Amino acid sequence: MKSVSQMIEKQAHQQTRDRIRQVVQPGALQVIFAQEINSIIGDALNAQLSDERDHALGRASYERKPGPARNGFKSTKCPGLFGPLTLRRPVVRKGSLHSPLLSALKNTGRNLRDFLALRFWLRGTSTRAAASEINAALGTRLSHSTISTISNALEPSLRDWESRPIPPGICYLFLDALYLPVRRPGFTSKQALLSALGLDANGNRYILGFLLGDRENQETWEAFLSDLLNRGLSRAALGLVISDEHKAIEAAVSSRLACPHQLCLVHKLRNLRFRVATPDRKTFMADLHEVFWAPSPEAARQALGRLEARWRRAYPKAVNLTLHRFEDYTRFFAEPSRFWTILRSNNILERFNLELRRRLRVAGTMHSELEVLKLTWAVSEAQEQRWAKRKLWTKRAVRAMKKAA
Repeated sequence: MKSVSQMIEKQAHQQTRDRIRQVVQPGALQVIFAQEINSIIGDALNAQLSDERDHALGRASYERKPGPARNGFKSTKCPGLFGPLTLRRPVVRKGSLHSPLLSALKNTGRNLRDFLALRFWLRGTSTRAAASEINAALGTRLSHSTISTISNALEPSLRDWESRPIPPGICYLFLDALYLPVRRPGFTSKQALLSALGLDANGNRYILGFLLGDRENQETWEAFLSDLLNRGLSRAALGLVISDEHKAIEAAVSSRLACPHQLCLVHKLRNLRFRVATPDRKTFMADLHEVFWAPSPEAARQALGRLEARWRRAYPKAVNLTLHRFEDYTRFFAEPSRFWTILRSNNILERFNLELRRRLRVAGTMHSELEVLKLTWAVSEAQEQRWAKRKLWTKRAVRAMKKAA
C-alpha cells in the first residue's frame, strides 16, 4: 500500500502531465512561440529605446547632470511579425525625445499595413473585410475609407496603363460590355463598361483597354475604338473582330475599322437550344455541331443542308434562326485553322468579364469612375500574368500545326 506522500506525488505528476497536454494541443504551441518571439523582440527594442534616451541625455541611469530629467515610460504599439508590439517609449519632464528607432518602426509598420491593405484589396477582398483582417492581425485602427485612399496611390500606374501603346501585330479583336452600378452626384445608375481584348498571330492575349459610358451605343463604341486606333491598333494587321450580335458594336466596327465581323456562335447556340423540344434537343444540337464544327466551309454548307432538310417541318423557327446571317457566324473559316476554336465565340473575353464581375460584386456600388478603373486595371494585370504563364498553344502543338501547314 502506497504512503500518503507517494499518493500526493503521483497526483502532482498526473496534474503536471495533464497541464502539459493542454499546452501542447494543436495550435497552442504556435501561439506560445509567437508570444515568446514577440516578447523577445519587444524586450530588445525596449532596451534599444532606453539606450537612445541615455545617449540623447548624455548620461546613464541615476547619473546626475544638468538637463531634462527622466520621467518614466509611456506605452505605444506598432505592428510586429506576430501581432502588435507593445513598446515602452521613454519620456522626459520637459521637452520631448526624438527616437530614430521608433520613427523607423512606425514607418515600417505603416508601410507594411499599407502594402497588406493594397494586396488584400487587389485580391478581391472588400475594403471593410480587408480593414478588419489587418486590424486583427497587426493591432492597427485602419478604416475601410483609408484603404480606398491607399489604393489611390495606384492612379499614376493606372493612367500609364490606360495610355500605353497597343502591342504590335494584333490580328483579332474581341469586344464586349458589362453593366455595373456607379454612384453619381445625387443618384446611382447602371453604367456600361466597354472592354477590348487582342490576340496576335503567336497566340499572345492582351487586355487592350476599357471605357466607362452612360450607355452602350454607337457613339461610345466609336469613341472607344478611336482610342484604340490612336494608341496603335493597326487596321492593316486586323483580320477579324469578334463580338455579340449588337447593332451598336457592328455599326462602330463598320465605321471605324471596316473589318470582317465574326458574331459569337455561343449566343446563337443558346438561343437555338430553347427553340427545340426536350426530346429532340440533343439530336438537333448534334446536327448543329456538325455544321459549325465542320472541317471546312464546304462541309459546313453540306451539313447545314442536311439539318434544314431534317428539321424544317418540325422546327421552322429554329432552322430560320440557324440560317440567319450564317456567313457572319462562320467567318472564322477564312482564318488559319489553329484559331478556329477561339474565334468561334467571344468566350475568351466573357471569361475575363466573369472574373471582373466577381471582383466588382465584392466591392458593391462603385463610388466613382476611378474606383471602377482601379479594379479593372488590377484584374487585367493579374489576368495577363496568368496568360503569360499559360500559352494558348504548347511548343509541341505549334510544331504540329506548322508541319500540317
